[in-house]
Amino acid sequence: MALVGNLKDLKLANIIQINCNERNVAKVSVQGPDLSGAVFFARGAIIHAEYGPFEGERAVHEMLALDEGQFIVESGVEAPRQSITIPWNSIMLEGLRLLDERKVINAPIPQQMFDLLSGLRSVKNVFVLNYNGQVVEGKIEDGIHPLSLTFVWYKLKKMLNLFYSDMFQYILLRREKGYLFIFEFRPNLVVLETDHKVVAPEFTFMVKKVLKQINSVK
Repeated sequence: MALVGNLKDLKLANIIQINCNERNVAKVSVQGPDLSGAVFFARGAIIHAEYGPFEGERAVHEMLALDEGQFIVESGVEAPRQSITIPWNSIMLEGLRLLDERKVINAPIPQQMFDLLSGLRSVKNVFVLNYNGQVVEGKIEDGIHPLSLTFVWYKLKKMLNLFYSDMFQYILLRREKGYLFIFEFRPNLVVLETDHKVVAPEFTFMVKKVLKQINSVK
């Protein structure tokens, strides 16, 4: 007899743990908001997983991120093939790590940070970019390509870290109307547009102070 339920009531992580610890031969079918998938178990391990276009470990990671959706557990169903060879607990730990990272990336930037940074002398605008070069908070003026700023940041960071290790903390770009200061905050980039009157050492000290203050708030 199949077990039917909702991931809102019983998380996939718990279902995986139960089937692996009990060394079940089973198939867990999952229906998410947009995609469907399945995880196959045997010999105390995850043998195969598929979810939409994903297969193997990545499929498990994607399904672990589901907060709700229907699942069906069927005993005795064998995997059509083997796409996973590493231990199930390693897959779980990596999946949960990625889930925590995704939550941080998607977490809104505190309004308090915008208020404090916007109040600094010479600041004309503040916006936040994610690692894909997309504006996730604030607004960006015409003439600035967000993806190019992200590209410059990561290229320079990689190059300068070879010489300055973790001393590298920000990038300063000069423009016709002023400067662009780029700081790393969580996995995002905070960009501040200023006029030419700004004094860089004093300004960067104040910005880092604000970011440290916000980052310490849980």
